[in-house]
Amino acid sequence: MKGWQFTGTGEPLKLVKQQIPKAKEGYVVIKVAYCGLCHSDVGALDDPGWVGNIIKKVPVIMGHEVSGVITEVGPGVEDWKVGDRVAVCPMYTEDDAGPGYGRDGGYANYTTAPQEMLVKVPDNVDLAQAAAATDAGMTSYHSV
Repeated sequence: MKGWQFTGTGEPLKLVKQQIPKAKEGYVVIKVAYCGLCHSDVGALDDPGWVGNIIKKVPVIMGHEVSGVITEVGPGVEDWKVGDRVAVCPMYTEDDAGPGYGRDGGYANYTTAPQEMLVKVPDNVDLAQAAAATDAGMTSYHSV
């Protein structure tokens, strides 16, 4: 697969080729349909303060506003199956810094996500809208 990798502040994203990730325990593999560009992505490219604070792994394929279709389900995953349309909630957990921050994200053909970060996308919702809603939706949700 191909992906756009962050290697450091002030550096352009680097186009890389690597293996399609495998689904580990509790995770799924997602074929990325859409991934939004967030101000935090731009911030990391321009401001070294983002690295270590938000960006936990360098190099990393950026992109945390992700939607797509599950292509593989790892051991221990419940309630999700291959073919499910999903969006990824870009939240940190104790064990996962999130897509594009602590593990490779959505600026690639495929990404992974733990099952607790998944949101089902109904068939009548466009995957482009679902990707945009991941971050924008969290902003309004957390303001309440």
